[in-house]
Amino acid sequence: MKPTYFDLTVHDVGLARTFFENVLGWHFEKFDMPYEYFRIKAGQEEMPGIDGGMGAISDAPLSEGRPMTLVTIPVADLEATLARATSAGGSIVEPRTRIPGIGWYATCAEPGGLKFGLIQAEANAEQA
Repeated sequence: MKPTYFDLTVHDVGLARTFFENVLGWHFEKFDMPYEYFRIKAGQEEMPGIDGGMGAISDAPLSEGRPMTLVTIPVADLEATLARATSAGGSIVEPRTRIPGIGWYATCAEPGGLKFGLIQAEANAEQA
């Protein structure tokens, strides 16, 4: 399964946004969240690669007060994938959470502690 999204957690969203706009030509769009969060269009649709998002460390306890990059991997069945992750010695860091209009999301860690996201698309998500 290929990652489909990256998430940047930074100290200063405005400063980081300006930096990435100027250095990489990324475009930012405010995303409807209860805190400041931007979706990142990292290139033209036909270009290879993935898009992402960016928010502040102060809004992301998962970052433990440090900048962080998290990749998200799509799965067909989030519950089954979480079960396999824990059976293989990993852990669930943030439990399954609904993202309206997108699907179900959870954050896991491999046995050494490296965190990654898993997402089940809305089309496959059960209503709960």
